[in-house]
Amino acid sequence: MKKKKRVLILFCTTLVILFAIIYVFPNVTGALKKTEIIEYGSLQVTDQVTAYIIRNETVYFANKSGSIHYYVKEGEQVRKGVPILDITSGIQNDKESSYQKLMERISRFNGGESVFSDDIKKIRTQLAKLENDRDVAANAGDTEQAARLEQQIQRLNQKKDYIQATDDKAKEEIVRQNQSINAVGITPENYVSQTNGVISFYIDGYESEFSPENMALLNKNKVQSLNIEVQSVARATTLSAEPLYKVVDNKKWYTAFWVAPENIVKYEKGHKATINLPLGQVDGTIYDILDDEGRWLVILEFNRYYEEFAQIRKIDAEVITSDYSGLIIENESITTKDGQPGVFVKDKSGEYVFKPVKIITSDGEWSLVEVSYFYTDDGTTKVETVNIYDEILKKPN
Repeated sequence: MKKKKRVLILFCTTLVILFAIIYVFPNVTGALKKTEIIEYGSLQVTDQVTAYIIRNETVYFANKSGSIHYYVKEGEQVRKGVPILDITSGIQNDKESSYQKLMERISRFNGGESVFSDDIKKIRTQLAKLENDRDVAANAGDTEQAARLEQQIQRLNQKKDYIQATDDKAKEEIVRQNQSINAVGITPENYVSQTNGVISFYIDGYESEFSPENMALLNKNKVQSLNIEVQSVARATTLSAEPLYKVVDNKKWYTAFWVAPENIVKYEKGHKATINLPLGQVDGTIYDILDDEGRWLVILEFNRYYEEFAQIRKIDAEVITSDYSGLIIENESITTKDGQPGVFVKDKSGEYVFKPVKIITSDGEWSLVEVSYFYTDDGTTKVETVNIYDEILKKPN
């Protein structure tokens, strides 16, 4: 009996010792505390967006029925004076066009209708901006840009007049006037390029709406309600008045998308941004940030060629607003002491010592921090901070 009792005591004592070894001792010494080694890495600040491509583009229509003979290909860059195509007469014009809906849409919007904004105050603000930009370009001797802006002003004034028209008769008169002067749709005598640009045979009928003069008027709800279908109009024959091709200004083009209020801090007007598209990245600049009923409309400007930029209207894309390299730390390893962000670094004696860090940027999961030292915001104090290969405590809180 005594022997069994001694065995039981010995067993319990052994369990207590093992418990102390496994659980108590490591917590005292830090032997089982989870750590990570700080290393160099890269951190991108991104947004997944639905982007709308905005361009200066002119649609050209057939001046007669016949067979089409093309001289250029899709996406080809041409100079002024280059032949685009010829039409040889011989096709009967007594059947309904397969592009009827497309033609009707182009006609309506060229006439002054707009799917975007009836906010006259907003339109006037945009007109004032375009007029100022035109005057700046003219004073700088950039006659081409001044002429381009004057054309945009003219188009936007047409839409303003249409919106302000008081009855259907007045609207019809505005449409008639606009159709004769609006450069978005042209029926030429011959098909020779009138400007430098990119030729595209993809048309959606919204060419006059998704344009630089209108982009500040975009409304998310209205844009999302559009049924945008890009249609190829390359073919062997044509009927009179059918769309044939468009010429797109590739010197500048834009993308517009909406960002939630909590993410708008990633964007700053005039700063660089990159958009990831199916055929590669394109670097651009944040052209404007506009309040749209509590959401933020962000417009990026590009002056680099992208192979399919003339074809696409709507696309899901990734926008990169920051791309950094440096020391990278998981956010769960960062704590605060007296209001100062920092981490606990293991020193030579095995103790964990708090070291302040200066966060350059964060994506919510990881943070990029300064290395070796940083200066306080007033620039007067040099603060020692973490270095590469420092061992830091994970989840210190």
